[in-house]
Amino acid sequence: MGVRAYLLVEVADDMEQQDFITTLRQMEEMPGVDFVDPVIGSADMVIMVDAPVTVEAIASKIRAKDWVKKLEILRIVSMFERHRASKQELLKALARSGVQATTNV
Repeated sequence: MGVRAYLLVEVADDMEQQDFITTLRQMEEMPGVDFVDPVIGSADMVIMVDAPVTVEAIASKIRAKDWVKKLEILRIVSMFERHRASKQELLKALARSGVQATTNV
């Protein structure tokens, strides 16, 4: 498993329904794409990607499509990575205030 992300894609306003369905199927076949789901909200589709090094190459290919109005990347981080940084900051703050703490971080 490499770098994973969700791509939130807003499509052009003038896209026909059949073109949208065809586009969803084409995106599902793109290398690095795990799944594509149509959604209702600020985006029209959510694309889950898994890339060996970076999701930018896949996102750039999708962003270059003429039907893409907007694309946002949401990178997936593990809970361990996310909380490790905040735990380290807490330990530093405690050390500055004179409180001693032990940890295996």
